[in-house]
Amino acid sequence: MAAPSPSVLSLNLEHAELVFYSGEKIRGALVVQLATPVSVAGVELRFRGSARATWRDHVHEGMRRTEVEHEKEEIYFDDRFCLWGKVTDEGHWETREVLKRGRHLFPFQYKLPDGIPCSFEGPNAYVRYTVQGLVFRTSGECLSTQRCVTVLRDLDSKRDTEKRTPSPRHALEDHAERSFSSVCCRPGRVSCSLSIIKRGYVPGETIKTEIHLHNLSMRKSGVCKLQLKQLLTYGDSHSKYLVLEESKLFDAIRPGQRRQLREFPMHVPPTCPSRLSKCRVIDVRYCLALEAHFTDTVLYAAVPVTIATIPEKGILPIRWGYRECIRPINQDSDEPKEGQCVEFEPKYKYYEEIRDIRREKYYILKLRQSPGVRRRQLIAKSELGACAAEHSELISESHA
Repeated sequence: MAAPSPSVLSLNLEHAELVFYSGEKIRGALVVQLATPVSVAGVELRFRGSARATWRDHVHEGMRRTEVEHEKEEIYFDDRFCLWGKVTDEGHWETREVLKRGRHLFPFQYKLPDGIPCSFEGPNAYVRYTVQGLVFRTSGECLSTQRCVTVLRDLDSKRDTEKRTPSPRHALEDHAERSFSSVCCRPGRVSCSLSIIKRGYVPGETIKTEIHLHNLSMRKSGVCKLQLKQLLTYGDSHSKYLVLEESKLFDAIRPGQRRQLREFPMHVPPTCPSRLSKCRVIDVRYCLALEAHFTDTVLYAAVPVTIATIPEKGILPIRWGYRECIRPINQDSDEPKEGQCVEFEPKYKYYEEIRDIRREKYYILKLRQSPGVRRRQLIAKSELGACAAEHSELISESHA
């Protein structure tokens, strides 16, 4: 005769995506499936939210080099609730009951605290939220199950009030140049510049970049590439970066060659919003970086960008959902490989299709032969809205 199947414990949550927002209620049920009757002292549910980061620094004392390991943790909540049974004031279980063979349901709901940081998983660091169910048996080990959930918090780049960052609508650019000396020729110079039209973007949006590269030296460059980087800071001191997206621009730039790219696209993948508000363990920021490699140096230009969750005015979100963030390999870390993967990856708000009606408005205003007045009005109402309608009279007068 076959042995009965072991006891099974599972957590059923209402939200199929397992995505919640700070201040929202988590509803569900702890399901206990017993193959045989079990003597139980109580059933408990635990909700925990915390941030943790570990990193290593090297300290030099004379000729001696010492490695120092750091760890920082922050707990946002750690709540326990008795779903079934009775607990004494000292925390001991009083109950001694037998749960019969079969399926038992223990429903629950829990309100997440307001203002907690967004979920995040990084190399040897995380902001993680868990729901754990436990069945304490009168004898033997307790039964336990746990699920991680994603907790999100919206960030609107228009209302980004951080004083040390420029306006989200301010055009940003960076320029870098380097001189190379030569024995037989006068020194040559290489330069690069990178610019974007705005600061704030949402996952799923495309960053349009303008890139200039000029090689006035006698050296041939190596590969030139554009990268979207996630900049991480642990404990206000330790920094590292991850490359989220990368595009190769050119294999090389020859001496005397000038290269220019207008509106070169860089896609924003599903990722954590900029900064982990209310988190004092981990800081998350982003930048767009241009690299031109030479034999003994790298020409580098970078501009900061803000990854938000709410599009700016003038951006039409056609459809959005949640997509899992697959963390890339850290390009600048000597951490062990086992720290490079985790079992859980958060899901972030992601826009499937997105249009910038401001660009369409600009295009129509620049037409050499504008359509008739009636057609312009129809276009303004259906495609551009009230904003473009205000300019239709201006177009008519300019082509009278």
